[in-house]
Amino acid sequence: MTERRAVARQRTFLKATLAFNNGNSSEDGLVRNLSDTGAQIELPHPHAPEAFDLLIPARNSRWRARMVWKNGGHIGVAFDGAVAAAPARPRRPLDDLRY
Repeated sequence: MTERRAVARQRTFLKATLAFNNGNSSEDGLVRNLSDTGAQIELPHPHAPEAFDLLIPARNSRWRARMVWKNGGHIGVAFDGAVAAAPARPRRPLDDLRY
């Protein structure tokens, strides 16, 4: 089989979450291979949204993704860009916690 990707992908076995419906819905899956421009994701069922945010906790990354192909419980996605992480909530000094 001829490689058609512009960027080679690295084989992985990473837990991932597909977040969609404005973050109100999610689906867990496994990232089977990954590059800077896309990924192959294994899902427990053959249904997946067309566009979603892909969260990969082990890499501390979140990407906007869109489905490019589907084959049974596997989908190929292209990344549309990284999603900025929410800023960490600043901690209050211990002095502020006194009654």
